[in-house]
Amino acid sequence: MYEYVKGKAMWANITTPNTRFEPHKYGLTVLTDTETASKLEDLGLNQVRSRTGEAKYDEPAFTFSKRASKNDGSANVAPKLVDMDGNTMDVAVGNGSEVTVKIKPYKNNYGRFAELMAVKVDNLVEYAEQESDNEEF
Repeated sequence: MYEYVKGKAMWANITTPNTRFEPHKYGLTVLTDTETASKLEDLGLNQVRSRTGEAKYDEPAFTFSKRASKNDGSANVAPKLVDMDGNTMDVAVGNGSEVTVKIKPYKNNYGRFAELMAVKVDNLVEYAEQESDNEEF
C-alpha cells in the first residue's frame, strides 16, 4: 500500500545517495501540515525530533529513505524523480521545493518506517552550492 505526502522538501538526496554515513541512502525530509502529520502518525511513523526530543522544525517533519544497495550488495534503483507532467528529472532538489512524495510504509524489528519510492516536484527550488566567503590566506 502506498501513501502520498505533500509538503516542502529538505535535505533531498533523490537521484544521488547520501554517502556520508553507512548504509548509503537516498532520502529527504518533508515538512508537511498537521492533518497529514496526524495521518502519518496513525500509520506509526515518527516526526523528526532533535536529540532532546523536541520537534526539530516549526512544521511537522518526516524523513523517508531508501537504501542505495540491497542486502546482497547489488545496487538499488534510485527513487523516481518527476516534474508536474510526469517527465523524468535529473536535478538536485533544493530546500523549500514543493513536492509530493510516494512512500511505502513498512514495519521491522526496529519500528515503523516508510521507504521512499518516488518524488514529484510541484515547484522546484534548484539546489545551489553556497559560495564560501572565507578568503584564502
